[in-house]
Amino acid sequence: MDSCTDLRQGNGYERKERLLMDILIVEDDELQRKAMFDLLKRKGHSVKACDSLTDARSRLADGQFHLIFLDRGLPDGDSMHFLEELHEQAKGAYVVFVTGQADVASAVQAIRTGAYDYLPKPYAAEQLEKILRNVEQAVTMQERVEGLSRLSATNASGDVWRLDNMIGGGALRELFTKVQRIAEFPDTTVLLLGESGTGKGMMASAIHRLSTRADKPFVDVNCSAIPGPLMESEVFGYEKGAFTDAKNSKPGLLEIADGGTVFLDEIGDMEPALQAKLLKVIEDKQFRRVGGSRVTHVDIRIVAATCRDLQKLVRDGIFREDLYYRLSVFPLTLPPLREHPESIPMLAAQCLQQCKLAAGRKISGFTPAAMEVLCNYSWPGNVRELRNAVERGVILCTETLIDVKDMGIPVPLRPAAAPAAVPGANAEEDAPMSLAENEKRLIEKVLREVNGHRGKAADILKVHRSSLHRKIAEYGIAIEE
Repeated sequence: MDSCTDLRQGNGYERKERLLMDILIVEDDELQRKAMFDLLKRKGHSVKACDSLTDARSRLADGQFHLIFLDRGLPDGDSMHFLEELHEQAKGAYVVFVTGQADVASAVQAIRTGAYDYLPKPYAAEQLEKILRNVEQAVTMQERVEGLSRLSATNASGDVWRLDNMIGGGALRELFTKVQRIAEFPDTTVLLLGESGTGKGMMASAIHRLSTRADKPFVDVNCSAIPGPLMESEVFGYEKGAFTDAKNSKPGLLEIADGGTVFLDEIGDMEPALQAKLLKVIEDKQFRRVGGSRVTHVDIRIVAATCRDLQKLVRDGIFREDLYYRLSVFPLTLPPLREHPESIPMLAAQCLQQCKLAAGRKISGFTPAAMEVLCNYSWPGNVRELRNAVERGVILCTETLIDVKDMGIPVPLRPAAAPAAVPGANAEEDAPMSLAENEKRLIEKVLREVNGHRGKAADILKVHRSSLHRKIAEYGIAIEE
């Protein structure tokens, strides 16, 4: 038979329901190749099948692929070396390493070398379909990132909160709708709530820029960073002679912001005496400088933010109740990043645009493996941590795509979003497993293969022996030596 076959099946498959991918099968076993080809064909994908590395290289020269199934044992070369070649020839492709049940060492090495997942022979159709679903989702995310990068390229500031670039749904989309609405009311006080790093400062800036105050100052005041006595003179200003070092009068930040927006970050840390003066500003739009008697009038919008529970602070007598109600005319809660992971590709793309412009780097996006890690990491530091990871990637990246190693994000032994069964898995194990379960089963499998020899197992897994010992104890793995 011909070494390569090509087919696109249209069978009424709707792209809006499922992505149709370009897939390459590299498999020298005719029966295995045909079985996989037929299954993928029925799914409506464009499939090319080859029986050698030579033919695979030819196919790669002719076009690009979303997904490549690469068999371990091929007649004309080392598949592991070819996997390394794919980093250059098919940077955007997801590679699934197809290996025998007993060849767990090669499977682990393939993952370490950059394969997205591995598929043990013989495999059930459900295992193959599971990989397809995961790759389809990952490819869709990557395409969104590339599209957003192109959109962001027209935005010189690379602003993470470019509302006209936002796509997606859920809580974040609802939040942006509210932001656009409140921006139309430039005098209304806004209270931003949410965990540290969720982007409250960027959201405050977006509210300012979308309002009629956009051409006036946006003044950022960190209430937790400035000591109480200094905070009063910085915010309200002071008159000459107000204190020992007051050689001249100085306007405060409220005066500097006249006509614009004052962002009071970490408002929950403001001292009680200053809370009373701030309440007067909100109510009457006027105040007196420190050491002064003249009333100063200002036209400003107050946007406050905190990661603390202000209602509890009110109950504890730490925060003024009347000020709380004045601030919370329009409260907005920013969800933590883990609650809207569908937004990560969009946010990562816009963080990348901002960072690469600042650094003068020509980076086009993320590798599939990097995007998988981004989308499956828990992000305890939220958007701030995401931006830091992307900025680190921009600095360390030596290619056109940011890879996992560039970002410094903790990665488990197996890819976070690759739930395919480990070698030797049976039908009962085909249900989705947690990362810990995947890791435990992989360690158990390797230990069985090496008859419980921990040193050999650590070498195969490419982890330090002490790390392996810790994992064995953590998972309660029994070793038969």
